[in-house]
Amino acid sequence: MKTDLTGKVAIVTGSSQGIGRAIAMKLAESGADVVINGRHPEAGQEVVSQVRALGRRCTFHQADISDFAQVKGMVDQTVREWGRLDIMVGCGGPGYPPAQLFHETDPQAYLDYFRNRLFPRLYAIRAALEPMKDRGQGKIVLISTDAGRVPTPGESLIGAAAAGLVLMTKALAREFSRWKVHINTICITVTIDTPGFERARKGGMGKIFERAAQRMPFWPLKPDDIAEMALFLASPESDRITGQIISINGGLAFPG
Repeated sequence: MKTDLTGKVAIVTGSSQGIGRAIAMKLAESGADVVINGRHPEAGQEVVSQVRALGRRCTFHQADISDFAQVKGMVDQTVREWGRLDIMVGCGGPGYPPAQLFHETDPQAYLDYFRNRLFPRLYAIRAALEPMKDRGQGKIVLISTDAGRVPTPGESLIGAAAAGLVLMTKALAREFSRWKVHINTICITVTIDTPGFERARKGGMGKIFERAAQRMPFWPLKPDDIAEMALFLASPESDRITGQIISINGGLAFPG
């Protein structure tokens, strides 16, 4: 899609590779200045160079998104240096523990499913809210999984974390509307050409993920498919949309 984000400042977590990188590039191509975040400076700086080649301001901030203090520090630094924060895209994460059948999952790992998949989104929301609330506007876009909407064997705990985010998106949309802050969540499924897909292929559920990609009536997802929707939800064209859960799954499932 075509939109104008000139003058907007965006943070995209987990954007040194994969889906986050695709989203950051889409925002930059539409005129936004972008903060790239990740755990690997070398990969992050490569994205920074590509964004700057478009004539946009861009920096890399190495922060662990499962640590609230580090996420808040990234947001505070962005506002201090660039004066504002208009868009927060919550993407990426450790991807651990992996998808597993419930009876094969170590109970000691239960909390880690929530700590590594839900908490990074909560931290991104909370850190972004203050500057957006102060300015009376903002767009928060979260990337999650369709396992939070569709019962998926092997992803009961992953889905539980995602389902929590789905409900929170709706509740927070009501809370945040008083400040004209929008929040929406994109739920996705198997996405090829990403580090997450490669990890899944090598894990115990690898064959299931490969079959799911092959069963999609409208072809396997790629990062740009998700990036297009994230761009829309970050743009002025979605100013009347908040609290929505949008599945991008190639026709694999039709959650209500």
